[in-house]
Amino acid sequence: MHIKSKALITDASFLFASTLIVNAGNYAINLLLGRWLGPADFSEVSLIVTLLLIISFFALAFQLTAAKFTATFEALSPPKSSYPLLIFLNHKAIRGGFALAIGFVVLVFLSKNYFRLNSIAPYIIFGISMPFYLLMSVNRGILQGKLSYKNLAMTYQSEMWVRLVFTLLLVYLGFRVNGVAFALLLSLIATWYISKKFTASKTDSETIDKKTIMSFFKVVLVYECSQILINNSDIVLIKHFFEPTDAGLYAALALVGRIVYFGTWTIVTLLFPMVIKLEKEGKNTLPLFFGGLGTVMTIAAVITGICYLFPDLVMNTLFGAQYLSVAPLLWKYAVATSLFAGSNVFVYYHMSLDRHLPIYLSIGFGILQILFLYIYHANFEQVIYVQIILMGILLILMVLYQLFYKKIKI
Repeated sequence: MHIKSKALITDASFLFASTLIVNAGNYAINLLLGRWLGPADFSEVSLIVTLLLIISFFALAFQLTAAKFTATFEALSPPKSSYPLLIFLNHKAIRGGFALAIGFVVLVFLSKNYFRLNSIAPYIIFGISMPFYLLMSVNRGILQGKLSYKNLAMTYQSEMWVRLVFTLLLVYLGFRVNGVAFALLLSLIATWYISKKFTASKTDSETIDKKTIMSFFKVVLVYECSQILINNSDIVLIKHFFEPTDAGLYAALALVGRIVYFGTWTIVTLLFPMVIKLEKEGKNTLPLFFGGLGTVMTIAAVITGICYLFPDLVMNTLFGAQYLSVAPLLWKYAVATSLFAGSNVFVYYHMSLDRHLPIYLSIGFGILQILFLYIYHANFEQVIYVQIILMGILLILMVLYQLFYKKIKI
């Protein structure tokens, strides 16, 4: 199937629209929790969500590896089956999931006082979900690599709706933070089961280059780790350095400011396998890159503009009057997120073409952000300025790399 076929464009549009609905649903969950639970308990919920995002670097490494090699297999003539890849990555996901669950529970138990946790029960429930999370991510990667965007969209829809229904039900019944964690577990189990139905299920005798697959997996794992450091280290450090109520206020601020990042994630999802496919076909990939970058920055500019012009209206509508004290900082946080979202397009584009220098740059800035935030955290504004400066420099370096990468020996 030609990459610009009408069917593919329709499916891609369906995924984009579906992702907007999913993001809206996930935000609705967090907004309702912010109102129902209050800043102190909401900081606990925000930590669970942040930990999920932190651990997602492992899940995304599985998803992007599956997507990369599935797209490569699909571009061959004749196409090669992705079933052996699915089996291989599933075995790795099961082992990694159990190791992650055990390590996570032990870590939370040891760091209870560091994060000022009331109970570790929600985090134990959350840890149990790790194997399902990784298996689900492998299935999503297969669908992404096949450009099966409708089925991929359905997996995101199922995760959001199951989580929404059970979160509201369990919190309403009085389970509060424990209910949030259990609803998250149920959503991941349900989505793993649904995604499994969409992927290949027949035996295939074709062999795969496991060494090459694992080499790419390690590169992606390192990059996704750096991305998580950039996108979530501020939440974790604020949870440590500030009182629970203040941490809840910052969590609400970050949740709104990150609309830019989550609103543009679909562009990267679409870009990654398409670039691989075009490159394998010997076609020019730059139009896709510039189209993706332009779309991301346009969305970012619109959202940041709204945050600048109507900060009180946005915060009051989404979270209520008790969160208005952080409204003036909303557009500044959106600027930091916009700069990061722009850099992310550069990294994913070059990563799809096996160029790794942008990955190492991102890792370096992720580490720098943690170091600077440890030093400069006198108030929320200072924390945000650190992120704006670092993400601005990172984006400039990405632009310079795009202009001169042919002259750089990698």
